[in-house]
Amino acid sequence: MQNKTFVNGAISVMIGIVLVSILSSNQPLQVLPGEQKMFDGVLIENRGKEATMRLNADDLEQLIYGENEIPCYTVIPTETTGAHTVIDLNAGGEERPVTWLRSSILRFWGEEERAQQYRQGLIPFSQTIGIVIRVDVYDKQAKVYGKTLSEWKKLLAIGHRFQEGTPSGLSLGEESWHLPGEGCQLFSLGRCFVHIILAPDPYFAEALAWGIEYRIQQHPKRLGMVQKPLTILVSNQPIAQGEAVSLAGVTVAPISVLSPAQVSFKTNRTSKEWTVIASRNGKWVKLKAFSWDMETEKGKVKLERPVFPYKGELIVPLRQVAESLGISVQQKGQTIALLPK
Repeated sequence: MQNKTFVNGAISVMIGIVLVSILSSNQPLQVLPGEQKMFDGVLIENRGKEATMRLNADDLEQLIYGENEIPCYTVIPTETTGAHTVIDLNAGGEERPVTWLRSSILRFWGEEERAQQYRQGLIPFSQTIGIVIRVDVYDKQAKVYGKTLSEWKKLLAIGHRFQEGTPSGLSLGEESWHLPGEGCQLFSLGRCFVHIILAPDPYFAEALAWGIEYRIQQHPKRLGMVQKPLTILVSNQPIAQGEAVSLAGVTVAPISVLSPAQVSFKTNRTSKEWTVIASRNGKWVKLKAFSWDMETEKGKVKLERPVFPYKGELIVPLRQVAESLGISVQQKGQTIALLPK
């Protein structure tokens, strides 16, 4: 309990440092160097002068979950800035002694009921924060600038407590590390460094991280490690071009890619939950955002990768879901064929 209190205190200090250092903003679509603006709760600064990363606020938004995309949570403005999201464009500096250029996005979510209490003045801001995520994008690979476990251990007083990998033991990004027993997960991938600063529990933090890895791989400006494109075939017809991604050897894709294989869907999306029931020939599966399990007519099944949302859909481990619905999956190279039985 003492360790947890210490860690939460350290996280609060880290958040405070970040907020103090990012106090300017720019409009998402027309960002001018040196400007700062507030836009619908998003505080944006463009620090660029001569150097620029050719990334705008919209590019950073694509790397993180939307304001109401995490069930039971809503974005919450901080007392310091009045913003729930802070975007820092074209920041530069010198480290070790490497000259670097970085853009970042930081977003705060509060559990819905506590957020409402905060807005009514019933509880302080410190009691509302439930999820905090920061994503940094560098002009070169993140590891060039010391975004590695070994450097992270040197950086923090509690660095010795961080462990390599993830709570599940899966290989996230190029290198990942976490704080055991806490909702804190970090990883680097290509030019990106992702820090799940705070989440309700370790496995929730990891699920959030897997969803951000998918977003990095999907980004049009190729911020992650380049993958060979995967093609999904149903009845020899290609579908969902570019939407299937390999996450540490497991193919994930929007659940809707199964629609041409005679799969029907029933979606329930509220502020409290986001579920999809997929049915085919008497077989069914029920999937829930950020869950590591799926329900079937035969009972619960542990998933190889967690379910997470992206652009209004749930992304799922393709083979497990398809086979539970009686669809054979065959892969040859970068081509995946779905063969309804």
